[in-house]
Amino acid sequence: MDTSNNNNNLKTAARCNSPPYGKDFKGRIPTGRFGNGKVPSDLLLEELGIKEFLPAYLDPNLRLSDLATGVCFASGGCQIRSFDITSCAISLSGQLDMFKEYIVKLKGLVGEDTTNFILGNSLFFVVLGSNDVSNAYFLTHLRELQYDVPAYAELMVNSASNFFKEIYQLGARRIAVFSAPPIGCVPFHRTLTGGIARKCVQKYNNAVVLFNDKLSKEIDSLNQNLPDSRIVYFDVYNPLLDIIVNYQKYGYKVGDRGCCGTGKLEVALLCNHLEPTCPNVLDYVFWDSFHPTESVYKKLVPPILQKYIHQFDSPVASLLRFIVIFALWYRTNALLKLPPNVSAPAVLAFGDSIVDSGNNNDIKTLVKCNFPPYGKDFQGGNPTGRFCNGKIPTDIIVEELGIKEYLPAYLDPNLKSSDLVTGVCFASGASGYDPLTPEIASVISLSTQLDMFKEYIGKLKGIVGENRTNFILANSLYVVVAGSDDIANTYFVAHARILQYDVPSYTDLMVNSASNFVKELYNLGARRVAVLSAPPIGCVPSQRTLAGGLRRQCSEKYNDAAKLFNSKLSKELDSLGHNSPNSRIVYIDVYNPLLDIIENYQKYGYKVVDTGCCGTGKLEVAVLCNPLDATCSNASEYVFWDSYHPTERVYRKIVNYVLEKYTSRLF
Repeated sequence: MDTSNNNNNLKTAARCNSPPYGKDFKGRIPTGRFGNGKVPSDLLLEELGIKEFLPAYLDPNLRLSDLATGVCFASGGCQIRSFDITSCAISLSGQLDMFKEYIVKLKGLVGEDTTNFILGNSLFFVVLGSNDVSNAYFLTHLRELQYDVPAYAELMVNSASNFFKEIYQLGARRIAVFSAPPIGCVPFHRTLTGGIARKCVQKYNNAVVLFNDKLSKEIDSLNQNLPDSRIVYFDVYNPLLDIIVNYQKYGYKVGDRGCCGTGKLEVALLCNHLEPTCPNVLDYVFWDSFHPTESVYKKLVPPILQKYIHQFDSPVASLLRFIVIFALWYRTNALLKLPPNVSAPAVLAFGDSIVDSGNNNDIKTLVKCNFPPYGKDFQGGNPTGRFCNGKIPTDIIVEELGIKEYLPAYLDPNLKSSDLVTGVCFASGASGYDPLTPEIASVISLSTQLDMFKEYIGKLKGIVGENRTNFILANSLYVVVAGSDDIANTYFVAHARILQYDVPSYTDLMVNSASNFVKELYNLGARRVAVLSAPPIGCVPSQRTLAGGLRRQCSEKYNDAAKLFNSKLSKELDSLGHNSPNSRIVYIDVYNPLLDIIENYQKYGYKVVDTGCCGTGKLEVAVLCNPLDATCSNASEYVFWDSYHPTERVYRKIVNYVLEKYTSRLF
C-alpha cells in the first residue's frame, strides 16, 4: 500500500524510487510505489471516484489540500510488531504518530468539527501481515525460537487488534482490513524455499491462513465491543491465490516469476535500472519478485469492493457514501482566504452562457458550443460546452475557493455522484430572467433550472443524508448570472417585447423575475447568493456590429438599459437581504470592471477589444464559431473569445476583483 515517498528518504533497502519502478505510472515516474503502475490504494480511490491516486504523507510535494482527501502512511517492509522490523521501515507505531500529526494539521486546515466528521466517515485501509510471516518468522528466524506458528499468529493478531483500537480512539470508524496474501506463492519465496521446482511454499501459506482466520474472528469481536465501528475483514488471500494458480485462465503467461530481471529474487533495490524488464508486463502476474502487477491489482480491487462495501453502510447507499466521504473534502490549493471557521462546501450556478459549463450540449438548440474551437485552452483543447476558450467564471471561483478544478454541468452524462457534493452548474446559454428569452432560443429556463435544483437536492440527500444536505445548501455559494440575453436578444434584436414594454417597464419585469428566483432559492435552503449585474452588453462585438453603426462603437441604448436594470436589481436585492433572515444576498457589480477593461484594454495588456478571437470576431458565436472558422493566434491578446463572451484571461481579472471586493459580504 506504500504509495510513494514514505520510504524514499529512509535508510532502508525497502524502497523503489528509481527505474524500472513506475514504468507504467503517470509520466513513467518512479514515485516509490512497489509496482509498475498504480497500487491498490490508488485503484480504490479511482473506483470510488475520489481522486486519481493516493499520495504519501511524507511526500515533500504534498499539498495541504491532499490532507483533506486522504493520504498514505504505509511503509514498505513494515510489520505488525513494532520491533519486528528487518528493513528499517516505518513501524505501525511510527505510522500512528504520523497519523496524530496529520490530525493536528487537518484541524488547522478545516477546523475541529469538520476534522471529526472526516475521521468518523472516512475509509481506513490497513494491509499487514505478509512481512511478519515471511521475513520476521521464516526468513530471518527471529521469532521461531520464541513462538510456534499458532503462538506467533496470536501475537500478530493481538498487535493488529491494538492498532485498530488505537485508530478507533483517534476517530476512525470505518476500517477495511486486508487479509495476508498467499505469501508462499510469490516468486521470491518460491526461489528461496520452494525447492528446485519453485513451488508455492505451503508452510508459509498455512501460517497465513491461520493468521487470517484468527484476524477475522478478532475483527468480529472488535465490532461487538466498539460502538459505531464498522471494521471489515477483506479476503484477498483466495482471489489472489486463484489468479496465481490459474494464471492462464486470467490471460497471463507467467505466474511464478516477476517482470523485473530474472523475476526470481529482484525486489526493491535489487530491481533497478541495470536490470532488464520483460517486454510485456501484461503477461505477468508479478512485477518484481514480491509484488503483483497493476493488471493483477485491477482484477482484484473492483470485485473486492463489490463484495464488501455493503458492510460499511446500507447496500443501496454504500458506494455513494464512500464517494462522498473523501470528495466532500476535495480541495485544490485555495488562493482565497475565508474568515476563520467559515467554509464553502460547494458552488451552485444558475443563469446563462457566462456560467453554462455544458448543459446545452444535448438539447435541441443552436445555442451550443461543444465543438472546436471552443475549449481551445481548456484541458488540452477539450470543447465541453463552455462558451469560452478556457475556463468560465464559476470554474475560476471554485478554483479560487479551493473546492475543485472546475464546476461541471448538472446534465453532463459523465457527472459523478461525488460532483454533486461540491457543486454543479444548472445554467443554460441564452437563458434569462424573462420567460420568453429561453423560449425563443429553445434553452433551459430559470424555472426549469429550479426544477433541476430540486432534483439535485433529492439526490444529495440520498448521498449524504438530510442533515449534511441542509448544511451544504446553507453554506454553499450560489452564483446567478442573467439579464444580458433579455436586453440584447429578446428586447432589442428580436423586438419580442418592444411593443408591450418600454425599457423601464421591461427592466421592472426582469427585476421581478430575478427577485422571485432568488426567493425560491432561499426557500430551498440557499443563504449565500451572489447575483451578478448585467454587463455592458452594448460593447460586446456582436452588438457593436448589429447596433454600433459603421464605426462599430458601443451601443449606448443597450448599455443604458443594462445600467437601469442593474440599479433596480441592486435595490431589490438589498431589500431581499433585509427581509430574508440569515441570508447574504449580494449584488455583484461586473458592469463597471468589465467596462473599464473594454475602455482601457491596452492598459490591461490586451491588443484587440472590438472583435473576438474566433473568425472575423464580429458576429461568430455558438454554432457560427465552428471548426471552419480560423481563430486568432493568441487568445490572451483579446478581450473577447467570440463575438459575445470574454476570454478566460478577462474572466480571471474580473473574478479576482469580484472576490476581493465582495467575499466579506458573502461569507
